[in-house]
Amino acid sequence: MKKNVCIYPKDQTTDFLLPLYEHICNNMYAIGIHDDTTEENALDRIYSEIHDAESVVFLGHGTSGWLCGSRFENVIFEKEKCDLLCNKRLFLLACNSNQFIKKYDLHCAVGFGFLPTSLRDARYVKKLHSMRIDNLQESDIEKYNTTLVDAVINTLSSTTMADFYLFKERLKFNISRRIVQILLQRETPNYRLVADALYYVYKDVISS
Repeated sequence: MKKNVCIYPKDQTTDFLLPLYEHICNNMYAIGIHDDTTEENALDRIYSEIHDAESVVFLGHGTSGWLCGSRFENVIFEKEKCDLLCNKRLFLLACNSNQFIKKYDLHCAVGFGFLPTSLRDARYVKKLHSMRIDNLQESDIEKYNTTLVDAVINTLSSTTMADFYLFKERLKFNISRRIVQILLQRETPNYRLVADALYYVYKDVISS
């Protein structure tokens, strides 16, 4: 049986991803792993578990140079550890994981651009492409997060993990449908900004 592993660095900033984590574990029969900054061998446990995995899903924090664990205290994957990700199908739901994939020339991988999933992120970065996002409010962020998770849950499956072109097309469809709902329902102060930010989710996705 194919082995799937889902790494979920759980902290307050990633709590909204819990439904997605449960979907992956329950419907894709993935082995779920949380990093634990208090456990001495937490990273060794992660590396051991993915050694013979066919697919690795990462739900957490990222930059162009590394993928991070809870509260950014654990750097889980960086240049020296990228060989562990080679020859595996990768789904990296983390900020700038598209750049991480390009930087380390990873293949069979899906990565995302910047994801403004907290007020702190929006205030710090200020712009998503040319769009100002530093005036997003808490309810805007919550709408963005729940919509993102719902769209990915309805897109990600064993079938789309095996065909990343299909994944991208389904993600585009699922997000576009929800963008229309947001624009019609106008439930948050900056609903148009939320819709535009979600548009960039699938625009920035890369699959290699």
